[in-house]
Amino acid sequence: MLGRVISVANSKGGVGKTTTTVSLAEAFAAEGYKTLVVDLDSQANASLLIYGENGDERLYDAIHNYTNVSDYLRENFLGECFAHMTKFVVPHASDVTFMGKPLDLSLVPATPGLRRAERELIYILTEQGYSMTAIEGRVGLRLRQDMADLRKQYDIVICDCPPGISAMTEATLSASDLIIVPTIPDFMSTLGLDLFTGDIIESLKKRGLSNRPVVLPTKFDGSTHQSIVLEAMREGAADPESEYDIFQTVIPQKSDFAANPVELGANPTLAQKWPGDALATVNMLYQEVQARLAAQSKPAAA
Repeated sequence: MLGRVISVANSKGGVGKTTTTVSLAEAFAAEGYKTLVVDLDSQANASLLIYGENGDERLYDAIHNYTNVSDYLRENFLGECFAHMTKFVVPHASDVTFMGKPLDLSLVPATPGLRRAERELIYILTEQGYSMTAIEGRVGLRLRQDMADLRKQYDIVICDCPPGISAMTEATLSASDLIIVPTIPDFMSTLGLDLFTGDIIESLKKRGLSNRPVVLPTKFDGSTHQSIVLEAMREGAADPESEYDIFQTVIPQKSDFAANPVELGANPTLAQKWPGDALATVNMLYQEVQARLAAQSKPAAA
C-alpha cells in the first residue's frame, strides 16, 4: 500500500505549524509507521526540534554533507543531473524514544540557506530564458514525482511548509492527501484564512483535486475573544460552500507545546517531550488524522 503525504501550511508564521508537524510525525512513528518529515521552511525549526539536544551540530553536518533541501534544489535545477529526494534523507533523525526504542523517524532537513537557494534558482533560470511560469512548472513536476516515489518507501510523509504560497509549497500541497492549516482563533490570525484556503482550493482544482484543507485551532487560551472566534470558525466550516474543514482537536496555549530540546537532554521519551496533557492532545489529533486518511479511497495523484 502506498504511503500518505500530509502538508502543514499557513500564510502566517507563528501559528504552531512546526509543533504540529513534529508532534504528529512522532505520534505516527510511535505507532510503528515508517515516517519522514520534509522541512521546507528556511527557519529549519522542524529540523532542530526533531534532531533534539545536538540539533545545531547535526544541522551543521547536514549542511556539510549536502543532505538538505537547499542542495536538493541546487542539484536538480542548477546541476547537470537529477537527484532523487531520498539522497537527502537523514535516516533515524529523531533522538526521542518510545517503549524503550528510538522512533523510526527520518528527515529531509532545511537550512537557513534555503531562501537563498530558491533565489539563485529563479535568477539563473530566468537568465537562461525561463519564465516564472515555466520555473514553477519544473519545480512542481519534480517535487510531485519525488513525493510519489517517497510514498513507496514511507508510510507517512509530513511536510512543514514555509509561510505563504511558493512554487515548492503549491507543488507539495497538490501532492498531499491531507492539508492541515494551523490557525490561532483570533481576529488577526483568521483574517487571511479564507483567502489562503481559497488559494489552496484554486491550486488543487487546476489539477483536478477537490480535498479541502483542514483547519487546526492552535494556541487556544480560553479567552472570551478566542472562544467566539473558534465558534465562528466551526460555523464557517459547517457551511456547504466553505473552502475549509476543521478538526475537533484544539491545541491549547501551553508551554508544554514548545519544549526546548536542549533542556530535555539526550534521548527523551515521547512523554518527556510532550508532558502533562500535551501528549494526550497530540494523540487526539493523531486519531483524527488517521480517521480522515482512512476515509479517503486512495492517495493523491502525482
